[in-house]
Amino acid sequence: MISDKQRELLESFRVDKDLKELEAKLAEFNIFKAIGVVTQEIRHSNFLAFLLDPSQNHKLGDIFLKKFLKQALLATDNPTDPINHANIDIANLRNAEVSREKHYIDILIHSRQNQLVCVIENKIHSGERPNQLKKYEETINRHYKDCQAIFIYLNPEGSPPSETNWRIYDYYKVVEIIDSIRDEYILERDLYTLMTHYSKLIRRDIVSDSEIAKLCREIYFEHRQAINLIIKHSQYLQSEIDVEIQKLLNPRIIESKGIFAHFHPPKGVPKCSNFGAEDWEKSESKFLIFFQFKNIPDSDCLKMRLQIGHYDHNPGERPQKIRPKLFELLQNQHYSKFLDLTNIKLGKDEITLYEEQILEEIDYKNPNIEEIREKIQNFWEHFSKHDFVDITQMISEKIEMILKDN
Repeated sequence: MISDKQRELLESFRVDKDLKELEAKLAEFNIFKAIGVVTQEIRHSNFLAFLLDPSQNHKLGDIFLKKFLKQALLATDNPTDPINHANIDIANLRNAEVSREKHYIDILIHSRQNQLVCVIENKIHSGERPNQLKKYEETINRHYKDCQAIFIYLNPEGSPPSETNWRIYDYYKVVEIIDSIRDEYILERDLYTLMTHYSKLIRRDIVSDSEIAKLCREIYFEHRQAINLIIKHSQYLQSEIDVEIQKLLNPRIIESKGIFAHFHPPKGVPKCSNFGAEDWEKSESKFLIFFQFKNIPDSDCLKMRLQIGHYDHNPGERPQKIRPKLFELLQNQHYSKFLDLTNIKLGKDEITLYEEQILEEIDYKNPNIEEIREKIQNFWEHFSKHDFVDITQMISEKIEMILKDN
């Protein structure tokens, strides 16, 4: 039973003017937010690569590329450096090649004409993996021996990288370049709109000093008791759902059917309930491809997903070799339950192949735990007899085919 004091705290929070302002900002339409770009490093990298690439149809030529590289070099210019911002200023970079995920690098820029190569490692809400930057340096030294190399570590606040050869770059600088080009040049209307929306997204949601971050801090300082009360009740529902999932994936139950192999995600992967077909585990594929109950706080309700795992979470040489071959086979697989994979490239991150919603937003707004349990049970009964059987059979055939060829 809620106390009078708790009710008063919640009512005060509900009518707060800063909360209304925050809700209004969150409700503003943004193209990039609408397609889920906010925390997706892949999509940020895709858009930045588009702007950096002189051959793209934005008609900016090498304007964005040169401004980006000059900004990276200006902060650390040294007269003894083989390349500095003045070199970039006079260079013709219109023939520069911009690649995504080449050698597993987020963005790779190569100008043969200027014997220049630039590596951009883009981090939004994740950190470096062990020896990641060092491996990229070794790759560049091996494949681009005749080029001067620029290594850029891009992240929201300009946090320092582990390797000294890498230049720090933050999203504030990216926004400054976008805004300056938008204001200085006559752009086509669609490009102007895109750049404006992207700039607003960064200022609003990505950098730590964003408008939304400031409002959130002010609201929390003013109403932390009410917010902590809300979080407490929200986490209770989340944990109840997790209990139901663990009941379904109880090893003694699923192993007796000889269908599932239940395993925990590798270190560094968010806490989700992962499982797969028994033969996937035997073929060292349990971290390569897996089903997953996604029951993470602050995400879009409870979902079931099928994913190809993260590159660095596939231990052993063979699973890492299988990964691109499996994706290629599944990309060409015409199966109605799979998401559209035709325009998706396999990078280092996880890729979702299949996704089904289990709980809706209304289940969280007015929770009835018995109804939620029933919904999860009903989904599982149908899923385990139909989608799971069809998908695992198809994927097992593909894995077996690849293993025979290796």
